[in-house]
Amino acid sequence: SARRKPTHTRGEHANSTEKAGDPRSRHPPEQLRLLLLGWKGVGKSSVGNCILGRRFFESGQETELCLRRQALVSGRRVTIVDTPGWDWFSVRRTPKRIRQESQRGAALLRPGPHTLLLVLPVVSSLTARKRRTLLAHIETLFGDSACLHTMVLFSCGDWLGRTPIEEHILRGGRELQRLLEYCGNYYHVLDSKTPGKDRSVSVLLDKIEEMIRENGDKAFLPIQTEWRKSGSFIEIHVLQSYF
Repeated sequence: SARRKPTHTRGEHANSTEKAGDPRSRHPPEQLRLLLLGWKGVGKSSVGNCILGRRFFESGQETELCLRRQALVSGRRVTIVDTPGWDWFSVRRTPKRIRQESQRGAALLRPGPHTLLLVLPVVSSLTARKRRTLLAHIETLFGDSACLHTMVLFSCGDWLGRTPIEEHILRGGRELQRLLEYCGNYYHVLDSKTPGKDRSVSVLLDKIEEMIRENGDKAFLPIQTEWRKSGSFIEIHVLQSYF
């Protein structure tokens, strides 16, 4: 797998490593395109609503089809696609139509998503099998290079209370740490229930822009390359019709 090696820790309170005078920091993307991914029942729809600041996605019920919504957030134009959830333990147990919808979600963010937001509840206990299943879904659906564009977004952040996320990660064990390493130690905690969520969303978008800079200001383009090689679940010409 094309796992990147983390150069430094980018936690909840990490700031961009770019200097204020760096010209790259003055030219963020005109639009941020984000794809929400993860297991069933982890709160992807609620996360999408929290980021966009409006109730665009129906939470509390199972998502069947991808839904794309857009809003102006902290001075940025943000487009999010919510996707149906995966099976917790096996790619094979995720229905084919759900796998197709995950891929279609990326195609709806033409020319490609900037960031794959892997939603993971803070309260989840991550076993080796669950971690492998998450990575198998990502790599099977989007290719090995997807790790370069994936950020772990911890939901249910209010559960932490006063516990720093870094301490929670240490307590979470090796499997959680391996998942974060796979994502280049890009992660963020989103708490939609306590004051200051607007600030938390703004920090999240800062981190996404930092990731984009690290990736050479390029979006993730899985359609033309990875899917063609791997015998994708959807025909390439169907995907191209979204562009």
